[in-house]
Amino acid sequence: MAPIIDSDYFGVAAALSAAIFWSIAVVIFKSASDEISPFLIAALKNTIASVCFFVLFLLIDIPIWYDGFETLDYVRILISGILGMGLADIIFLYALSKIGANRIALVNCFEPVVIYVLSYIFLSTVLNNQQIFGFIIVIISILIINYENDIDGLNSSIKRRGIALQLLAVILSSIGIVLIKPVLLKVENNIMIQLWVTAFRLLPGIFVAWTIFMFQKNKMILLKPLKQSRLLKKIIIGSGLGTFVALSFWIIGYANIEHPPIASILGQTSVIFIILLSWIFLKEKITLIRLISMLFASIGVCLTIL
Repeated sequence: MAPIIDSDYFGVAAALSAAIFWSIAVVIFKSASDEISPFLIAALKNTIASVCFFVLFLLIDIPIWYDGFETLDYVRILISGILGMGLADIIFLYALSKIGANRIALVNCFEPVVIYVLSYIFLSTVLNNQQIFGFIIVIISILIINYENDIDGLNSSIKRRGIALQLLAVILSSIGIVLIKPVLLKVENNIMIQLWVTAFRLLPGIFVAWTIFMFQKNKMILLKPLKQSRLLKKIIIGSGLGTFVALSFWIIGYANIEHPPIASILGQTSVIFIILLSWIFLKEKITLIRLISMLFASIGVCLTIL
């Protein structure tokens, strides 16, 4: 296993795998969100993924509790989980249900830019002219899809609100990613502990998601769609592929790629997969404007992180 982990391609392969599995999960969640509340989906997917991790830990002998970190490290993981697996995921699923998978994918291109800005704020990382130019291009791509003339009948105010919410989700998720990087650096080349960090990060996400769901006035009505086996299967499969498999690959890739920006751009390949899959399975239209936006966003991301 060690030679594989030490390979330069190991982290890259893991990050690309995460993008593929996450894309499939996004399309599944979108199809389910038409009938199931995104608040319930968020709570269920984190819970199901946690059960999967628990079973995995028993099967491959990963400790249920790892005591090798300092107190600050556990605090970082918990805050990262609250922001990324709790608040960001709920906002993401809500926005997904409102504006569709391919718009969500395009807005996600903003993530590497946010990570660079956070690095500048917290780590005093200075952006060069090329990176600033890339930042501007990504902003332009988001503005393009924000003001496109919709042919699918989506209300413009709903679209703009959904895009704004997804930008907020990206910011919260990015803060969580920046927070957790120092912890992952302490367990380089140790996949088992990286998986443990991934699972432990889910716990505050479960608490936040279920707390928000329990405050819904019509929560008993929101539970009724789960009686349909086809919908329950979608949630289980989406949770397994997205929150369990894809999240595991992402954390492993992020931990084993020397430069975090490289991991970010590999993660953004999900844009291509999501747009194609949503076109094939969800019948979401791929307009020329969205293709131009995808091209602009991809160029901007490349310029920002190279």
